[in-house]
Parts: sequence; C-alpha cells; structure tokens
Amino acid sequence: MSRHSASSDSTQRPAITAVVLCGGQATRLGGIEKPLTDLGGKPLLAHVIARLEPMVDDFVLSVAREAEHYEQFGYPVVADDDPGQGPLAGIVSAVAAAQTPWILTTPADTPFLPSNLVADLAPACARRGAAVVCAGGHRQNLSMLLDQRLAASLAEFYRSGGRAVHRWLVANGVDEVEFPQDGFFNINTPEDLALARSASRAATGKA
Repeated sequence: MSRHSASSDSTQRPAITAVVLCGGQATRLGGIEKPLTDLGGKPLLAHVIARLEPMVDDFVLSVAREAEHYEQFGYPVVADDDPGQGPLAGIVSAVAAAQTPWILTTPADTPFLPSNLVADLAPACARRGAAVVCAGGHRQNLSMLLDQRLAASLAEFYRSGGRAVHRWLVANGVDEVEFPQDGFFNINTPEDLALARSASRAATGKA
C-alpha cells in the first residue's frame, strides 16, 4: 500500500454519491442517535452534509435504526440489511443504492471535513479505483473514495464473511492519501462533543 501527499488539483472527475454512515451505536455517548445530536444549533449530520455538498453529486444516508428521523435531510435513506455486523454492513447496503460511477464513504460524526477531500482523493481513485484517507499518520478506514468496480469487490468481501474494512484495504493495496488530522476529528465521547461544540462556537463567533 502506497501513500501520496494530498494536492489541490481539481481535475474533472466522474459523478459521486456520498454514502454517510449513520449507524453507529454511540455507546460512549449513552447510545444516543449521534448523527442527530445538536452541534451549533443543527444536527451533527447536517454539518457533514454541508461540508460535502459542494464536492459530491448525491447522497445516501446509511442508518441502522430510526430511519424515519433521517428523512428530514431530503436524501435517500437506506436501512442496514444486516444490523449488528459493523460499519461494513452499512456501506454495502447503501452502496447498492448509489447510481454514480464513484462513491465516497464517510462517517456521520466528522463535522469538520476538509473542502479538498474529494479533489485530493480523486487522482489516486482514478489510477487505482479507490483511495483512502490517512490523517495524521492514521488510516481512516471508513473515509474512502472508490469506483463501482471496487465497490463490488468490497461487497463480495463482505458476502464472503469479511467484516474488517482495513483487511480489504490492505488486500487490495488501496492508496492512502495524507490529510491534516484536524479535518477528521470524530465525535465518540462527551469530551469530543464538548470540543466540537466549542470549535463550532469559535467558528461562528458565538459566545
């Protein structure tokens, strides 16, 4: 698996569907429906969508429960066909609904995604069919851009019993693209949520 430094190249690319993974159990936050948690006056998921909307052409929201609560966002909602099997099950269920040549996957708990996310993943995806984020030296296994061929490979990996996304990434030699760590800050604990709220207030100038 090779690594590439992110660049600001904005070459033309195929249409992309963002699959936003909303199915986590949020056990360290008391089992709340985390993507619907308030952050700066709007749901956490709304921040993720707002970050991605300038970069993608469509969305699919992958959920494990309370699907009706996600209809407010105006995008297709796909319930996990195989709940309890981890995030890969959600990816596979949602990817089946994506109609575009490329698919971007991202968790719903990363509200500060960088504006150059797609532009910098696209060259590696065009070369190899997939690219995955590496932020601050740590691969972000659920943040990747892939074409339909590699999406089919990932689905086959799941049907064959695979559950760990990182194993598929390594087996397929998916390129890692380096990004600064702060763009992939994810909310897992009450402390993380407090930090995100503080950063949101600072960004909007609210006390």
